[in-house]
Amino acid sequence: MFNPVRSRFSLAVGALLVMTALPAAAGPSIEDSLALSMSKGIRDRMFWNLSVVSTKTKTESEQPRDMTPEIVSIADLTAMRNQKATDLYNRLQAAGQLTTVSSAQFFAALNSSTSLSSATNPTMVSIRNALQTEQDLVDLVKIRYYGTPTSLGLSANKLLDAALSAPVDPGDPTVDGYGFESGAGYLTTPQGIRAKSGNPSETLALSVGYFLNDDQNWAVEALVLGAPLRATVYGAGTNDRGDPNQLAGQSIINTKMLPPMAKFGYYFGNKNWVVRPYVGIAAMYAIFFDTKTTSYFDEYQGGKTSISLKNAFGVGPFIGLQSDVAKSGWQVGVSIGKIKIKTEATLVTRGTMFKTGDLALTDYKQTTADAIDQAESLLTTANNNATNANNARATPFASTTYNIAPGGMTTELMKDLAAYKQVAQGGDGTLGTFVRKQRSTLDNTIFMLSVGKSF
Repeated sequence: MFNPVRSRFSLAVGALLVMTALPAAAGPSIEDSLALSMSKGIRDRMFWNLSVVSTKTKTESEQPRDMTPEIVSIADLTAMRNQKATDLYNRLQAAGQLTTVSSAQFFAALNSSTSLSSATNPTMVSIRNALQTEQDLVDLVKIRYYGTPTSLGLSANKLLDAALSAPVDPGDPTVDGYGFESGAGYLTTPQGIRAKSGNPSETLALSVGYFLNDDQNWAVEALVLGAPLRATVYGAGTNDRGDPNQLAGQSIINTKMLPPMAKFGYYFGNKNWVVRPYVGIAAMYAIFFDTKTTSYFDEYQGGKTSISLKNAFGVGPFIGLQSDVAKSGWQVGVSIGKIKIKTEATLVTRGTMFKTGDLALTDYKQTTADAIDQAESLLTTANNNATNANNARATPFASTTYNIAPGGMTTELMKDLAAYKQVAQGGDGTLGTFVRKQRSTLDNTIFMLSVGKSF
């Protein structure tokens, strides 16, 4: 099977070997011109290498940390529902259609289990008949749905409350869900999200070195020029149920890295040996740039996400071999080393919105996933309640059926919450901007195949 990575590597190796076989060109070369300005002793100790650098990275990442307030909280859902109820009451009062019902009676009726189509509860009859538009009717049903337990079953914020604060096992009160008190729960980044590096990355690099003694045992070498390494990061981790999460195996981040490196080491034997083993230590400063998230990751996060990776420093051992090809002065070397670095990603998601069926919703705890499913399953019941309430009005509106949440209950709930935040909290019409940080350790295995020559 054709392997593009292996093919590129093979071509690069071929190019390096061809260079070692080229005859010296007639006339003064650039190398000779540079050498004119150096003493023979210095020239004999200086060398350059052109290397194929291949890096394979093993990643260990921590759980992302939320640096901004929660995405959705029970407190905000409750405040949104109460504001929606207040706005409806004020509209009906301003229209002069609800003069016989006080605000206390209005809220008591909405918080009760009285059917919206009741013909025996005077307050509910007055509220129903006071509605001015079909949107008023839809809002009335949503307020009831978003509120306390009623004939509709558990409401959206009560479902979330149950999901966050109730025991995972109802029969065992010592086994908590998310560990929140009732009414204090919230949702942030799902647990278990991890990241891992993709396939090995290759690049060409030019280095310059200097032997510190005449027998050319001790040497320092620095990479001075090289093309950036390109890396793809994939999602990993498991959700609360032990299954791979929705990011697992998906490409989520693309980045580039410049790896300036300096090596210090010892070459065994002396400069006349044909093959010389090498041991040393290297220091690398990883410079990350042009880092971007993929569209799949943006969808999972709920909005367009920008990312930056903190540059990192690392030190590690190297071993290798160097050979003087046919005593020609051309050196061919191979080395392998390991350098571990620690970095931190900062992710900023703007214009966050979630909707029914979004992938991230399935990665919360089982109790939360069950609550979301239950909320969605109540949509038909809620629509029937809207239709029945309309039919029970003294003068029904024109519509004979209703769909209070065309995109699903989660979609509708998030839209209403975003609208509330825009008015009450100066939001942008979405759930907001959220910042997360995630620390990762990158364990790099670096393989280098080099060809070079002394000055």
